[in-house]
Amino acid sequence: MLPVKKVAVFLMMLGMKKGQRILELMDNSEIKAVVSEFRSLSAVSPELQKSVWAEFKELGFEETMRPSEIVTVLRFLFNGSKISDKGDWRYD
Repeated sequence: MLPVKKVAVFLMMLGMKKGQRILELMDNSEIKAVVSEFRSLSAVSPELQKSVWAEFKELGFEETMRPSEIVTVLRFLFNGSKISDKGDWRYD
């Protein structure tokens, strides 16, 4: 699964209010990439949600983090690059 799709799933799991605050900290190209993935999401299985949640926890996510800290964790999937810089980040 592409990292940008994992970001979309993760933000969906965080909920609309918190997800919106995180999106507000991204630049326009990042927002476009993530919103595009939101639109392509269909039903997200509980197994996928659990897997994505665990991966972000491994990257350092904590539920008490501020939105700016969460954006940093999201970018860890892209080796610190902006989320829109997808390149060839395909992996499962």
